[in-house]
Amino acid sequence: MGDSAKPVGHVPANSPAALALGRFWSRPGARWAVRGLLAILVLGIYAPFLCSESALLWRDQSGWSVPIFTDLFNLWTYPKHHDLFFNIVALLLPFLLIAGWFLRRRWSLSQRIFAGTGLALLAWVGAMLPLVPTSTGNWQPLWRRYTGAGGNVPTLIERRAAVTDWERTPADERGERPAAPPTFTIFPAIPHSYEATYANSSLLPPLARNRDSGARFWGGTDSAGHDVAARMLFGIRIGLSVGVLATLLSMGIGVFIGALSGFMGGWIDLILQRVVEIMMCFPRFILVLVVVAMWSRDIFVITFVLGLVGWADTARLVRGEFLAQSVRDYVSATRALGLPRWRIMFRHILPNTITPLLIGA
Repeated sequence: MGDSAKPVGHVPANSPAALALGRFWSRPGARWAVRGLLAILVLGIYAPFLCSESALLWRDQSGWSVPIFTDLFNLWTYPKHHDLFFNIVALLLPFLLIAGWFLRRRWSLSQRIFAGTGLALLAWVGAMLPLVPTSTGNWQPLWRRYTGAGGNVPTLIERRAAVTDWERTPADERGERPAAPPTFTIFPAIPHSYEATYANSSLLPPLARNRDSGARFWGGTDSAGHDVAARMLFGIRIGLSVGVLATLLSMGIGVFIGALSGFMGGWIDLILQRVVEIMMCFPRFILVLVVVAMWSRDIFVITFVLGLVGWADTARLVRGEFLAQSVRDYVSATRALGLPRWRIMFRHILPNTITPLLIGA
């Protein structure tokens, strides 16, 4: 067997993509960078368990409860669609990792990743559909505005107030006192909401205390009274959502236009390259500001705009690679076999351009 059959790094070198990934993973700096990105990803996924006003575990006279799980699907607390998706991933991730470990000999890594992503997307869509029956016979989605007992998620401020009322309020003539405070509670390390503004807490330094709950603002507060550490953790979700989705959209458009331009050539290449040059000169930041001013600051709107205007560099990169690959012998062989153009472009040439595409992404 030749050298091409030997594994490169931890990836078998059986395809151009595997060769590129193997060369990437063989570098210590690349491995540490991936580990750092994975650590940031885990922090973003499990942000509600690290910073939230909801109790992780609560025990009172009515028994044990886990309020954080109900709050993950509370539309009052998490009104954004991307937060719902990350909350679902946080619940599914341990099970997906266990299933992926048992299926490692049957499925490849890419198959397990695609299957896990598809399952999370299916659960995300299902949480927004009216699939949960109610006592009145109606159907409602799991992700909704919880009211009543289900929506009154206990917080650290409520716990402190209950303890204070119990200690300060003496029994009346009939021996009655306020309801007993909870006997056992566990709260996140940052018991603050990333959207809540706290009174008399503007521009506090790091490690300052919240006057109402007694908890510390580990990163201080901003001018509006938000907890900086909580907003940084939940900001990871926004950064990942915008970055990944915008990159995938721009890469998809750029690969299609660049492949068509480089493979077809002629007047198609001439027209598409003029379009690419126009998009490269287009002021992206101004377009984002105009769209935000006209519609909203929704991250999916911003992601869609960034993806639509950010594909020009990828298109030129792919075009150059296709021009170089189109004159190779294997492409001439596929043409002699009578394979359709789309198969030659995306099944044979595209995998050989994966290395510069990874760098561009």
